[in-house]
Amino acid sequence: MHDQSARLFGFPIDRRAALVRRTAAELSGLNGEAANGYWRTTARKLLQELIEQGRDMETARGEVLRFFEAVQAEFRKETAERRSIVTA
Repeated sequence: MHDQSARLFGFPIDRRAALVRRTAAELSGLNGEAANGYWRTTARKLLQELIEQGRDMETARGEVLRFFEAVQAEFRKETAERRSIVTA
């Protein structure tokens, strides 16, 4: 007998390295309202994707927050790498 209530979830979005790097790269080229708009659009799309995959709103929002934190970490890493190249 199969459990019909079982759910299968995709890979956590904060672990999708290519997506994290791409989003950080896009944000690094934007400032002010353009950066805010890009982030809001990206977050909305990710939230919708997660809900469509079966996550409840609270879980989906938590994943989007962790994704944002991963993007920020990538952005800081890229900034540090650029600074080390300039000072080398």
